[in-house]
Amino acid sequence: MSIETTVVGSYPKPPEEGQTFTVRKTHHAIEKGNATAEDLKKAQDDLVTAVIKEQEAAGIDLVTDGHGRWDDILTPFARQIRGFEIGGLLRWFDNNVYYRKPICAGPLEWGGPASVDGFKFAQSVAAKPVKAVIPGPVTFARLSIDEHYADHENFVLAIARVLAQEAFELEAAGATVIQIDEPALLGAPEDLELAKNALYIITDELKSSETILATYFGDAKRLGPDLYDIDVDGYGFDLISGPENIQLIRELPGEKKLQAGIVDARNTRLEDVDPLVREIEELCSIVGEKCLRVSPSAGLEFLPREKARAKLERLATAAKKVGA
Repeated sequence: MSIETTVVGSYPKPPEEGQTFTVRKTHHAIEKGNATAEDLKKAQDDLVTAVIKEQEAAGIDLVTDGHGRWDDILTPFARQIRGFEIGGLLRWFDNNVYYRKPICAGPLEWGGPASVDGFKFAQSVAAKPVKAVIPGPVTFARLSIDEHYADHENFVLAIARVLAQEAFELEAAGATVIQIDEPALLGAPEDLELAKNALYIITDELKSSETILATYFGDAKRLGPDLYDIDVDGYGFDLISGPENIQLIRELPGEKKLQAGIVDARNTRLEDVDPLVREIEELCSIVGEKCLRVSPSAGLEFLPREKARAKLERLATAAKKVGA
């Protein structure tokens, strides 16, 4: 038996204390005219490589590029979608990190891939499989300003059509797992039917990739088991911010996969391995080891680098103990 481990998406970018944060330093140098875009790409390549190697060394089976080229998950996509402008900084949910609010000023059209080149590079330096991550259409819409469509449903579906092209290109680039992040859906149960239609637009374009709908920063009890009507292969639940998700997990259809967030991504306290082992064993008894993948509760960008790495090591150790 083998319990697979993964991360949700982001990873801390600043290095450990005392080391040079080369990406930030290069940004500052560009502002002063002392560096080029090629210098920045090299710094980002080095960061992504280091982040992937840290995940692999910690024992993670399915890695990401840690969002090493992104300040947030929306801006890189909004910049590549014709019709969007980039607004000011706003808080990312209830965390001490921020994102730039996209503003829809015209009809949305795909302007080329936002994440494919980064995914290809991550694949080229990774020894483990790499998971692609894109924002979900409901979350994208709810964290944006619509000055064009003047209709929430039409706005969400327009975003979905663009993201469908991105997902199609990621699959063509070799992505075997594509995670679609929908944290805003937890606070918008009225959007569940719309989410079903929007996510179908994305997943219907795919032929072979496993799709995971990731929720975090809360529980999904207001959505209920109707959430499982969304056309994806699996679901990610945050069992730290939303411990009541365990009830919904008990209703997970047998053919669906579970990505269970059992390590706190927003608290520096390190988990003990034995309680993690017990939690993984309980989840195995509910969904079966073949359908289970364990992860942190959310992206790890909220933690110091050394804490993030230590948490992944403990998660991987616990998963191996259960597997043994």
